[in-house]
Amino acid sequence: MLSTMIEKADIYGSDFKQDLKIGHLDRALSYRSIIYPVLDSYLSPQNQSLSAQTLQKQLEQIVETNLYQAKAMKAKILDSFIDELFKTPLVYRLSFDQAPSVNDKVWTKVLLIHDFIYYGPTTILSICPILKQFENLDSNPLYLLLKQNVEAEQITEIRVNNFKDIYYEAANKIFSWPIPFLSNAHLVNIIERIVSENNMLNNASISINNSSPIADFEHPCGYIRASALVPPAAEAAFLTLRIHPGEPYTLDNLLDFAMLSVDMKEFLLAIQQAGTTIAIAGTMGSGKTTLLSALSEHWPSAGGRKATIEDTPELRPRIADLVKMRTIEYERDDLKNIDVTRLTKACKRHSVRYVVLSEARDGAAWEILQLSQAILGTLLTFHYTLRSNKYLVDQALNTLVALCKQHPLAPAGDDIKYLIADMVQILILVEQSPLDNLRRLIKIYYITGFDSMNGGHFKSVELFSFDETNGFHKVNVCSEFEDYLSLKGVAYKF
Repeated sequence: MLSTMIEKADIYGSDFKQDLKIGHLDRALSYRSIIYPVLDSYLSPQNQSLSAQTLQKQLEQIVETNLYQAKAMKAKILDSFIDELFKTPLVYRLSFDQAPSVNDKVWTKVLLIHDFIYYGPTTILSICPILKQFENLDSNPLYLLLKQNVEAEQITEIRVNNFKDIYYEAANKIFSWPIPFLSNAHLVNIIERIVSENNMLNNASISINNSSPIADFEHPCGYIRASALVPPAAEAAFLTLRIHPGEPYTLDNLLDFAMLSVDMKEFLLAIQQAGTTIAIAGTMGSGKTTLLSALSEHWPSAGGRKATIEDTPELRPRIADLVKMRTIEYERDDLKNIDVTRLTKACKRHSVRYVVLSEARDGAAWEILQLSQAILGTLLTFHYTLRSNKYLVDQALNTLVALCKQHPLAPAGDDIKYLIADMVQILILVEQSPLDNLRRLIKIYYITGFDSMNGGHFKSVELFSFDETNGFHKVNVCSEFEDYLSLKGVAYKF
């Protein structure tokens, strides 16, 4: 029964013609606004009519272990019901200004099915890989509309600024999506659906409402990091979906993307084998997490247990002997938050030798740097914006100092700078170029200390650099660091 219903189903009708004239979409949006409240009523438990009860019973009888198999089957049922609405509109108290064409019906059905079964206008932007398993997307006009600009696999971020304005980023470009939510309430409903499904699949207890208006969560598809705000934390509800690649990028992938050079790659492999503390700094969207994930796969396989620490699951290193830990903020006073402090203590108790902190946002930076003194390898990222071409190391590490100072036990004055200079061995700066939008490693430094004289500066050796004139190039040969790697059993020459 299941395979018959969901195997590449042509659920929107074989009569659909691949005509993407904007008129079809405009009319479909009009039909959608007319039909939506009627369909919403028929799916409400308060509706006791025979046809409503029959429809609800058909949908409730579908229970599958796979969430998206169940959704595909429900989509088939809803598709048939919408056909009935179009065939006998008067029975359902519907009235159309003009009789919808075959294509109008197809456009309208896909919009409504996405509204009631999936994730509204974000559906085709976010879960194309999943939809392809269950339906023939050549009969889905929204998929064909998307393909006029980009392939679905190129999308990296979806930004719902309000119920009307939706944008998506793909191939380093920003596009506007012409299909809005019906209202702010509709958008909030979809956000709540995503949160609810995430809670069900991951045994989580995330909530988003007026008393808890900010939430970070994993999309139920498993490859999207989501974040949402609703009033009163925002004037209107908005949603951001950040899409991970199908498989995490490797250093070879980053080389292909011109994010780094061959020399940089060989150096990064060497320091990962040796075990160092690496801080990666850059703006939002500069490629910090992408680089972090690629680096984490190159610690020694037999070196001991590895751990990731995140708030929302995003890192997916393909390595053995790995545990994944999460910070959790509870809304209830009787529950103690799970923060980085508690997780770093767990790392010590569970013999973790290598740790990845996905992002240092506050005093947690101090906790992870302290932990780095007791283990073999540490990776962390933090936000940093390049302000000028002078004192780049100071600009970046002073940002890290400011984060560490938020910890109640962090040392005061220059003492914390001396300690950070001892803790962080390698600083990597990443940036998305405003000229070509490419993400690159623009600097790699070896941190050698802190000098409190003459205004106070971090001491470093610049090892690799990128600039528009010279491209990637090696800046200095550092025999001191070669000796360090040799002591760790890693043979490397600049």
